[in-house]
Amino acid sequence: MITTVDTQFPNRFQQESLNLLERLIEVDSSGFYLVGPDMRHSGVVLHNIAPQAGRDYSQRYQFSDPLHPRHFRHSEVRLVNIDEVIGEPELLASDYYQSFMAPMGHRHVTDMFFRRDGDIVAIMTLLRSPESGPFTTTELEMLRSLQPFLEYALNTTYMPARYRQRDSIQERYHLTARELDVVERVVSGASNKHIARDLSLGLATVKTHLQHIFHKMEVTSRTALSARVLRELGADN
Repeated sequence: MITTVDTQFPNRFQQESLNLLERLIEVDSSGFYLVGPDMRHSGVVLHNIAPQAGRDYSQRYQFSDPLHPRHFRHSEVRLVNIDEVIGEPELLASDYYQSFMAPMGHRHVTDMFFRRDGDIVAIMTLLRSPESGPFTTTELEMLRSLQPFLEYALNTTYMPARYRQRDSIQERYHLTARELDVVERVVSGASNKHIARDLSLGLATVKTHLQHIFHKMEVTSRTALSARVLRELGADN
């Protein structure tokens, strides 16, 4: 299993949610993404998916993904299977499948959307290889039954706690909102290049933000920054 981010902050809920579903049904790979107003992925947690695949998706393949959240933002859909939205011949002939899904061994995809006030705020994606076979009707019904509970937990426990953590660090060190975004991603293990893509910033801008953050938080490295944030959040709990 390849897990691409730290399990303590800010994504413990995402990790545990993926672990829960992987115990209940067979999946080969999975991911949990937070979604911004622009429908871009952030706060990514991946299981058994190489980090490069996540970057490739963000840079190129999201635009041809038949399950991309922009297709469902004006609906009330909360669970969707790829075979429900595109026929197999069309999918297998597509560049999205041939260049992105197939090289990773993925064929069957089910996405669970989590909404807040109607807007999609997070996505859980479950993937299977051709050998593992499609998701069964029973499995899809079980996922539909679990979705309201996970959505409730996300909106009442995880997201408020995440915002409290952000507010605590921001107020303590007088960080700007953008500096806080950078801190959150550093603690999650993202590289400068990944941060730049995730926040739609230039690499030089990310480095400038880090210089300001190091000065305000009185640290000299990314490792020291992460350690301080995790230590202080732990002390606050």
